[in-house]
Amino acid sequence: MKIISAIKSNYGKYLARGAGAAALYLVARDAHAFGKIQSEIEMKSKNAKAAQYYLNNTLTLDKPSVTKTKLQNAVYRYELNDNLRGFINSSIGYFKGLGSMLVNDVIPLGLGLTALFAKKKALPLAKASAWGLAGLGVYSFLKDGLGIGKAHDLTNAVGRDVVL
Repeated sequence: MKIISAIKSNYGKYLARGAGAAALYLVARDAHAFGKIQSEIEMKSKNAKAAQYYLNNTLTLDKPSVTKTKLQNAVYRYELNDNLRGFINSSIGYFKGLGSMLVNDVIPLGLGLTALFAKKKALPLAKASAWGLAGLGVYSFLKDGLGIGKAHDLTNAVGRDVVL
């Protein structure tokens, strides 16, 4: 019975902590997913730029030389098969994407951290953060889920929605 009475007297604290944990999970999931996407983009674009650079290097010589031609072709083949650049650029891209998404979601991140890690003395602040997260969730549902207040690009000349 002590456990139930303790939960009843502190249910606001537990709801606030739960809302904070849920918000942090959602922010981290989105940031990780965008980090993976940005990782691929960064790796492929940098590899393509390097391949183009070394290919262009093989097309010209300052004087005719079989040795220089073989050297340029060997460097070009090595660069095409190089995995270290891809790994490094992939890591850079992941952290760029992760960081940009955390900056993009700074409000739910801050509210979630406050709701989850507020000390006992700052419990009203944790509850206020949980209420802020709830309001942000309702706003996001209305705007992103239902499309209320969102600009629709598929409108015809007289302003009516186009039905496809």
